[in-house]
Amino acid sequence: MRSTPIPILPLELGFQIKLRITGTESCVSESSSVLNERDCFMRLRDLEMALQSLQRFDAYDKESFILDAYPTPANIAATILFSAEMDHGDIDGRVVFDLGCGDGVFAHGAALLGAEQVIGVDLHNESLRVAQNNSAQLGTEDRTSFVLGDVNFLTPKKTIDTVFENPPFGTRNRGADMVFLRKALSIAKVIYSIHLVGPEGKNRPFLSSKIEELGGSVTQIENFQFPIKAIYHRHQKEKHLINVDLYRVLSNL
Repeated sequence: MRSTPIPILPLELGFQIKLRITGTESCVSESSSVLNERDCFMRLRDLEMALQSLQRFDAYDKESFILDAYPTPANIAATILFSAEMDHGDIDGRVVFDLGCGDGVFAHGAALLGAEQVIGVDLHNESLRVAQNNSAQLGTEDRTSFVLGDVNFLTPKKTIDTVFENPPFGTRNRGADMVFLRKALSIAKVIYSIHLVGPEGKNRPFLSSKIEELGGSVTQIENFQFPIKAIYHRHQKEKHLINVDLYRVLSNL
């Protein structure tokens, strides 16, 4: 039995708190996409604007249809990253992995927030080309790398500080999200992972139990609505919202 319940909070979008960025040469402002300043202030809105300027990869094929993967909107990625750094210091000066990175929205945001090294991993070769182009656009090539491969076979030479992941939701391939979560817990100290809430929140106790079995501990759950565009032929609406949770998890590494 837990002595303290896990806080389940709404993910607040759009707050404006200034963050001191040190050790990075890229900072975004409203007047310029990238400013080359060693030390600068970055607001959440600045980060969101930078991520919104990225080329997104929406040309999902049959493989992605089977995987049930959905790109993370820029405003959601920016809020998750900003909160991770402001509340916990999980990015600046850290080694960060973006599992199932797609076009690299989490990877690029982490680089802009001062990560020492960022590596994105994905099965889709074309999405990684887009991610590399985005690195060139932002001027973060020196700190971002992208690897073509299956997360199942990912074996970093050292423990990773922080993982961000928006895994397949597992509606078509049951347990697909657990593949990502299991791997993240085996390689990283801190994990931020997005998962479906499920009917009446039934997925929360299941996931929390699985995380504990794998030696992790859930420190926070934040709930929000995730917009999905009609990118697959089975989608009948242009866009609809699904209820998801963001889990912050500490591993035993």
